[in-house]
Amino acid sequence: MAVTKWSVSVEQALAARVESHVGDRGLSGFVARAVEHELERDLLDEYLVELEGEFGAVPNGLVEQFDELWPS
Repeated sequence: MAVTKWSVSVEQALAARVESHVGDRGLSGFVARAVEHELERDLLDEYLVELEGEFGAVPNGLVEQFDELWPS
């Protein structure tokens, strides 16, 4: 598999948290999964905006009903 090497800058505190979390497991793999996750979230957001444009907003009562069933 071909790879591209990047150089990125992040705040020192975030870098420390990531390094502490990842340890010896591999920073590159962790970052690749995080980037993929964010791209998937962006696609989901775009889809939700498209659905809202087609069908309208979800009624507040319905949102509250499901919030009660699956609290965060």
